[in-house]
Amino acid sequence: MSPLGKHRIVLVSGPPASGKTTLARPLAERLGFALLTKDDIKETLFTAMQGPPGDVEFSSKIGAASMDLLWALAPHCPAVVLEANFRTQSPYERAKVTALAEAGAQIVEVYCRLPREEASRRFAERARQQRHHPAHALAAMPPDRMIEYEEPFALSPVLEVDTTRPIDIEALARQIEATRTR
Repeated sequence: MSPLGKHRIVLVSGPPASGKTTLARPLAERLGFALLTKDDIKETLFTAMQGPPGDVEFSSKIGAASMDLLWALAPHCPAVVLEANFRTQSPYERAKVTALAEAGAQIVEVYCRLPREEASRRFAERARQQRHHPAHALAAMPPDRMIEYEEPFALSPVLEVDTTRPIDIEALARQIEATRTR
């Protein structure tokens, strides 16, 4: 058996501000899985390194480091929800998912779908909130910048959810569990 043969990974993907974290937290809890989110990692690193607020270049570098850390930690978690604004068409990120699958991990992708314009509006609204962490330097992301997040990886079973309305976490968890028997 390959090293990750018993590992179960749920990828929660979609555009920035599509509701991925809002969905991933209760989903991981319901499934009894660990949760690794890019933003949790990024914010922790930013705070520990005393990053300069508003510095887009530093924010971008720490974001890339956070993604690398997320990918590095994933194989060490036997049951994990990975949440990030994955660049699903990036050869680098596709290779990371493929490597996990080839090592025997059972992967299901939950893709958060919503119109680009709505994601852009939510992004700007979130950036204006007082509780917005300074690790996130961008105040806006125009709809045309959302294109790179517009489709799932589709390298494993994909469950699409419409995040313009509330998600039934229990029903989604049952769908994820059902993929295990296929």
